[in-house]
Order: sequence, then structure tokens, then C-alpha cells
Amino acid sequence: MLISAGARSQWVLVLTAGRAKIVASAAGGHDAVLAVRGPGDIIGEMAALDGAPRSASAVALDPVRALWLSAEMFTTLLATHPGIGATLLRIITDRLRYANQQRTDFADRPTAHRIAAILSELADRYGRTSPDGVVITLRVSQRDLAGLVSASREAVARALRTLREHEVVSTGRQRIVIHRPDELRRLANQG
Repeated sequence: MLISAGARSQWVLVLTAGRAKIVASAAGGHDAVLAVRGPGDIIGEMAALDGAPRSASAVALDPVRALWLSAEMFTTLLATHPGIGATLLRIITDRLRYANQQRTDFADRPTAHRIAAILSELADRYGRTSPDGVVITLRVSQRDLAGLVSASREAVARALRTLREHEVVSTGRQRIVIHRPDELRRLANQG
């Protein structure tokens, strides 16, 4: 656990190595994975800027190294280096735009189509070509996938089973291989 939701801590992390998932508790009691952050990404900036409690948790997916800045150091840096503030504004705007697009894209789509879309995205961002297909290098569980697409773990399990039966993907313990990326993208664009 790098950051705990609800904490009143006042600092920021800039990831230099490793990846972390950003998780918030949803109304139904399950965790919603909001994003995955990696080297070069900043986390914890909202609480450092507004002083409110942390809105989400950050959990390391693999060993993480990061630069730590107190909220005071962070705000001083923003005040004395306007270019950094402009970059941060672009980052926050991109994140908001992405979240809005996800909500719009996933609003009325069946879980299978949402899973195909998120697997395509993960393959594009974290995929490595192998003789078997495209291996998603990000360790992701069915619970993580459920959080990413706002579905139950059971619905995700059914969608993955169908994709496996059609030999589009194969799965193992926190391992996903995309065998037919074109078919996955076709399914992602349906609905």
C-alpha cells in the first residue's frame, strides 16, 4: 500500500520504477480500479493540492521506487516553476478526459465487450510480443479487471471463459496472452 484512501497525508509520489494501481471503493462494496500508473506518473497530487483526504488508494503491482515530495515542497515547486504547473494541468485534464470517455464507452455495453476493450488497451500499453501472441506484462487479476470495467468478478470470469473458448485469449494466474488481437479489437468495438 503506497497511499490509503481516506488518509489525510500531505505528500506526492513521482514514480521512477514499478507500477501501481489506483483503487477506490465502490458503492457495492467492491474495489474499482481507476487506473494503473507507472514510471514518470505522479500520484497523490489531488490531496496535496486541496488538503482533502485521499480519494483513492495506490497499491504497488510490482516493486516501486518513487520520489517523495511534501505538499509544501510540491506547491512551492509549482509556484516557482510555472511550466511544471502547466504540465500537471495537462496530466489532470488527460485523466479526466479518459475517465469521461470510459464512462461513456462502457455505459450500456455488455461486460464481454468492456473486457475486450480493456484487454486491447492493456495489450497496447503493456503488451510484449511472444511466439504465443501478445503477453500483457501487467499482472492483473479477475478482480482487477472487474474494477477496471465496473463489473462483478463473476461477469468477468464468464467473459474471459468465452474469449478462451474462442481461442482469442488464454489466461493463467495473473497472466493474459492475446492470441487474436484483431478479433479482440473487433469485439471491443461492438456494442
